[in-house]
Amino acid sequence: MPEGGNKNLRLRDVWRTCNKIRAAIFRVGLNLWDYYRPLDPNKNSLISESKFVSVLAGPLRGPIGLSDQEIGDLADYFRLQDGRILYSQFCEVIHDSVPDFGKNKPLTTGLEWEDPLHVNRLSTTEHRKLDIIITKIAVLINKRKLVLRPYFQDYEIIAKNAGTVTIAHFGRILHFLRIVLAADEFNLLVKRYAKDGCTVNYVAFVKTIDEAQNYMDQHGMLDLGGDLLNQFPGRVITAELPKLPRPEIGKVLPSKVFGKQSVFHPAIKENRDLMPLLEVIQRIQRHILENRIRIHEFFKEFDHLNVGRVTISQFRRGIDALQVSSLGRLYLAEAEINGIITLYKDPNNPDRVCWRTFEDDIDHVFTVKELDKLPNLRIESPPREITELCRRGQSDWQHEEKSLRELCEDSLQKVKHRINERGLILKQFFKEYDKHNHGHVSRTQMRQVLTTSGVLLSTQEVFALEQRYNDDIGFNYVYFIEELESLPVTEPLYFSMLEEKKIINAEKLPAEPTEEETNIVTILAKIKAKIVRERVKVTQFMRPFDTLNKQVISRADFIRGLDQIRCNLTCTEMATIMEVFRAPLRPQFIEYVRFGDAIEEAVATSCLERAPLLIPVQHIPSESCSRNFLNFEERHTLGQAMDKLSVSMNSNLQEIFTDYDKERIGTVTKEQLARALSTRNMLHLISNNEFNVIHKCFGVERGGRLETDYRAFLCALRLLQENKKTLPF
Repeated sequence: MPEGGNKNLRLRDVWRTCNKIRAAIFRVGLNLWDYYRPLDPNKNSLISESKFVSVLAGPLRGPIGLSDQEIGDLADYFRLQDGRILYSQFCEVIHDSVPDFGKNKPLTTGLEWEDPLHVNRLSTTEHRKLDIIITKIAVLINKRKLVLRPYFQDYEIIAKNAGTVTIAHFGRILHFLRIVLAADEFNLLVKRYAKDGCTVNYVAFVKTIDEAQNYMDQHGMLDLGGDLLNQFPGRVITAELPKLPRPEIGKVLPSKVFGKQSVFHPAIKENRDLMPLLEVIQRIQRHILENRIRIHEFFKEFDHLNVGRVTISQFRRGIDALQVSSLGRLYLAEAEINGIITLYKDPNNPDRVCWRTFEDDIDHVFTVKELDKLPNLRIESPPREITELCRRGQSDWQHEEKSLRELCEDSLQKVKHRINERGLILKQFFKEYDKHNHGHVSRTQMRQVLTTSGVLLSTQEVFALEQRYNDDIGFNYVYFIEELESLPVTEPLYFSMLEEKKIINAEKLPAEPTEEETNIVTILAKIKAKIVRERVKVTQFMRPFDTLNKQVISRADFIRGLDQIRCNLTCTEMATIMEVFRAPLRPQFIEYVRFGDAIEEAVATSCLERAPLLIPVQHIPSESCSRNFLNFEERHTLGQAMDKLSVSMNSNLQEIFTDYDKERIGTVTKEQLARALSTRNMLHLISNNEFNVIHKCFGVERGGRLETDYRAFLCALRLLQENKKTLPF
């Protein structure tokens, strides 16, 4: 008997292991022949035990999940007398015993769920509610002259469904048609017309609406506006359900048995108020934000099928792992945890909690789900209500009385002044009482610290500080010290730099053209002066743009070529030149050759071989500009100053200017002019105004600044000195 019992038990174990392998192969889609045939080169259906075990314990251990005991039982069962394993029999047992359901005929033909007009059963109360909903929808459809079927058929053309749509699309169609339903009404419609658990039979729904419309039309229950008439009392279905019989009325049990009665269920008596529960959710969001916790990692281990629901005990364990419990860093009372569980319970299974919904609500502190579908949505991360959420037990300071807030600010300034005056560090006094470094002390300890440090405050001032910094743990001295040591808010330097950049890059209105900018003679004189000084040929910069040698180029190319000469012309001067030298028959082109001849007259006279008696004259560039122009008073002042300097002029004054002029360009700065005159004791002969007039008169623009042409200045002094010698006195 024991031997037979052990044998039966062993056979049952082998059969159970084979069923386990069949289930795994059906789920994953494996073929054992592909693993064992390469190990049998002789094709005799026999392999060694080590090869047989290496397949089940190697690559197939993960997909199938066999233990060592089960693999050993299989090897013992299919082992021959010589110790080898008959793997072909094992593969046939696993693969050839799978039934082929495709050869069988369907047994469900003619059943009610294959009917295109199939609807589900409802209770009597639900059926009455459904009749009211159908009547409301039929009246609304008849009043708007709508046809429901085309809206559902558009989805069927794309999805290729046989008279069904998804629940989400069914709701979207009703919302698009502005058929407003409550949540329980929509759930009742889905319950009535649901098919296959995830779709809605819209054919039966549309047929029911049409039957209701036809019935009301046949019996004349609608007026001309499409509303129900009121002349059918007792026959017309109203929008409100009649009152059901209440057998409990008049039979209330005495209060001594159950105490005071309440309209709420005892299980949710503590969760009637949603405001504390909303505050709990916000505190969890801030805890998740500060510690950068990903909720999904703590609940996915409990949800192996990824359905988004776990048991209540598993939800509690996930909450504890988040350190959101009575033992974690974020303290939650048991009633608050029960409130969260009640809020996220599965409506279809009260023993389960929808952790995925809880995760989505908490993760709103980071971002919004499916943000790619809302490109214009602006989100604030973290939300303001999370950042401004006060600590637990701390009063909302912004809603306190104004007198209390002003008294607290005055107390802070008094404490800050006392600390700065005596050079104290309050943190070390608080640290003596805070042994565990919690950042909090008791109210009595806070008063002792203020007394020890010599900060004398009245009772009202201490009370104001306690109202500001007290929470459920005690006096938050870390927050108190941060505000004492806080620096005044200053505007970043970036803002001033940004404003300067905006002013620099702002669009400038074009200035009105001056007379010099529109005078072609003045403009050409400026260009000729540049050509004479630097000996540049104008046409060499513009000829590369004339590839066909038409002696004309476009306006853009003319501007590019003229910019290479660097004459510093304004836009108005450039436009004046192009207007004068434009081609007669081609307004968008410029005769650059004629322009070059006009400019090069300053260096050489053209066609001189035809006029041999003509004496060419060299163009002398003028150094005058708007910055060195003198009016009548300045010229009079200049004459007086030059007379004073010519009297005491030394012959070696030029050597001093030459020492300052290292590059031998003939100009010196204003400071060097003053230094040279001071060296020869000539600067004290003239006033500051006269010195400025001299610098302006002999000024030459050089490198963006006005320098003095000392050669012209010395020449003028020499002429004045010679003239005074020849004049009779």
